[in-house]
Amino acid sequence: MIPPTTNSLGIFGELPVDLLSSVCRHLPMVDVVTVSMLDSRLGGFVERIIYREIKALRVEVHDNDYSVYFINKDSRVTNLNLTGCDWEDVIKYGTCIEKLELNICPGKSTSQLFQTIKRASFTLRSLKINVLAGADKCVQKMKNLEKRCFDLVSRHSSSLRHLELSTSDEQHVYADLNIATSSMRLTYHQPAEPKPSEQTRHGQNHSFMYIMFHDYLNHHTISNVTLEIASKYDANLALQKAYQAALPHSRRRFLESLTIEFGNSLKAVTEEEMKRVLLCHVDEFHHTTPNLQHFHCSLPHDENFQIDLSQEFLALLNEPVRKTRQSKSSCPYNSTISLRAVRCQ
Repeated sequence: MIPPTTNSLGIFGELPVDLLSSVCRHLPMVDVVTVSMLDSRLGGFVERIIYREIKALRVEVHDNDYSVYFINKDSRVTNLNLTGCDWEDVIKYGTCIEKLELNICPGKSTSQLFQTIKRASFTLRSLKINVLAGADKCVQKMKNLEKRCFDLVSRHSSSLRHLELSTSDEQHVYADLNIATSSMRLTYHQPAEPKPSEQTRHGQNHSFMYIMFHDYLNHHTISNVTLEIASKYDANLALQKAYQAALPHSRRRFLESLTIEFGNSLKAVTEEEMKRVLLCHVDEFHHTTPNLQHFHCSLPHDENFQIDLSQEFLALLNEPVRKTRQSKSSCPYNSTISLRAVRCQ
């Protein structure tokens, strides 16, 4: 009598696929990698099934953490240390990854990380980049990080629907596009006024943000834009920066509707100052949007901040555009203002 064939993996190797899947789903990623190396059958199983259940990555590259976190479709989170090399294969076979979050100190090495992400075959729909403090004495490393981020955004620009950037000086910008990429909501958080010693870094971070969002938005034709602006000191400057980031000059001809929503931190802005901000904005920028038909501004409103909504002011707001649209074939244009009751900060 011929003895039965024994599996070198014992009972574990005899498990049916559904039970083996259940076991692997509850293992730390380091153990999943170990299972994948036991034999070729298990390796193929892990690559085809387990790694493809990963939906998001969060990467931490700083003094407190040096890891990549894997978020599964059931929201379970596990991680691997970046000092090893096992994480590269996990990313390679994680073809269903849609979200990526990078929390990076520019002083740390990121070359291998970005090369691995570049070789991966997943398609991103959401990308968050948080540049942490630590670049003051690492100028070249900061430039390298910026270039790698630009390349990453460019590579996934057609599929991305959420792009977010935060910098060490608390500049925070994120854009959400609808499925058809015809509408966008861009939120711009302007930090407190930088000190003289911080001006250079502040300007460099803004330039980083400006180039990144233009690289992304130049791939899309957006006709409906909403700008949400949180300004801690200069409302006019915040509006300029948000508008310029959201609307690359080459894409402005496609704009048909623009809504600006100021946050609740406008308590230091007087009615006259707010009027000047809006009039200057329309006068400076709206002649570059020949197909803009509707401009709307939403302002916070309480007993300390009110604005006159008279027809005379709205006529002034429309005048700069109407002067540039004398032809009968010009698009119609009108502007409106609304107030929302809040307790201003």
